[in-house]
Amino acid sequence: MNLKIRLTLFSTLVFTIIFGLATLVIYWIFYNSSERHLISSLEKNAKIAGIYYLEADEQSPLKHLESKNQYESLVKRAMVAVYNAEGKVSYGGMRFDSQINKDLLSQLKSDKTIYFKTEDSFYFGLYYPDNQGDFFVFVKESSADFDHQLNRLLITLVFVFLVALISIALLSVWLSKYAYLPIRKVIQEIQHKDLSTIQEPLTTIKTKDELQDLIESYNALLRRISENMIIRKNFVSYVSHEFRTPLAGILGSMEVFGTKVRSEEEYHELAETITEHVNFLNQLIGNFLLLTEDQALKRSLETFRIDEIVWDLVPKFSRSFAVPLKVDIQVNEPRYFNFRGNKMLVSLSISNLIENALKYANGQEVLVRMTGVNGRLSLQIIDHGIGIPQAELESVKQTFYRGSNVGKVKGSGIGLSFAQIVFKDQGVDFDIRSNDLGTTVSLLFPQF
Repeated sequence: MNLKIRLTLFSTLVFTIIFGLATLVIYWIFYNSSERHLISSLEKNAKIAGIYYLEADEQSPLKHLESKNQYESLVKRAMVAVYNAEGKVSYGGMRFDSQINKDLLSQLKSDKTIYFKTEDSFYFGLYYPDNQGDFFVFVKESSADFDHQLNRLLITLVFVFLVALISIALLSVWLSKYAYLPIRKVIQEIQHKDLSTIQEPLTTIKTKDELQDLIESYNALLRRISENMIIRKNFVSYVSHEFRTPLAGILGSMEVFGTKVRSEEEYHELAETITEHVNFLNQLIGNFLLLTEDQALKRSLETFRIDEIVWDLVPKFSRSFAVPLKVDIQVNEPRYFNFRGNKMLVSLSISNLIENALKYANGQEVLVRMTGVNGRLSLQIIDHGIGIPQAELESVKQTFYRGSNVGKVKGSGIGLSFAQIVFKDQGVDFDIRSNDLGTTVSLLFPQF
């Protein structure tokens, strides 16, 4: 069942329920209103009949004539009965009505008025005490006119209901077709998408509703897919380029040393060169794997201290780099160091940032400073090296991108983007500022 049919059926069903309930309410209100009006009319007739029959001895001839005219114009004699205290008809024409008996008269004397209906008639009884004794005035009216009015109303409501139901169904078909038109256009655009046009966004429809939100969300998804495809497209060429240099170095060294016998010192130098190239390849592959695993794997969280991670990294970089590395801690509250997250990823990310600072520090000291800021731990990695050109500050956060001023410094273009992804996922604020005097990477950890 497509959306247009479902929308038509849904709107028709809603209308059927609402209009059906409205029909029942209208019928019920009309029925009650008509019945109250009928009871009021019967009560009025009963009082007129009582005055006419029982008050004649107390009225002047002129007043009695007025009562007679009113009685004859409003009340049919055959539909009136005035019973005395013994239960016999004193006046009127309803002398053998099976619905009126002594029990009913007793109840009427107690209740003063009574109303009931039978299959074909309505009855109203009025207790009428008089100077001549106790009397009971009954007025009867056929229900034929009342039933006829109700039947006419019911037929009218049913007819209007059916006409309205058909109209709303046809209107819903047209409206659903009109409402579905933008969705149909979106479907057609998506159906014509291929690899060459996937980066092109869908036509935005300014409807200010969920459809516009859907299109904008889809366009955002297309942008992410397009960016990912560009990254994947560049991945092979980049990896080929990165792998070609150390492999060429290894192959060239082996070819040169294979031409003649070398001294032990030369063989030792060759082993060191090959080891250096292999270590670089191993680090490159490790970074690639970490970059993909961070998006694919869900690792468990744990509580650890940021300062301990930094101190654990200091000996490692002291052995690998001749550049001085200084740690400055200005935190009075030890609890600021506590953090709950993925220790391995956070450690690797901090390690990548410190390693970048050391590589591009141009031989000058790198400072790792930790301070407390509004109850949160601030960690800054500051170097006074070559810096990053202002125009490239955003670009260096992209995977595989390297600054134009890195020169011969080896790198994969993954460390910074990897750290940014990890810290965003861990809820750590990440910021990088740079100029020709150096670079400062700032991390602001959430409160523990």
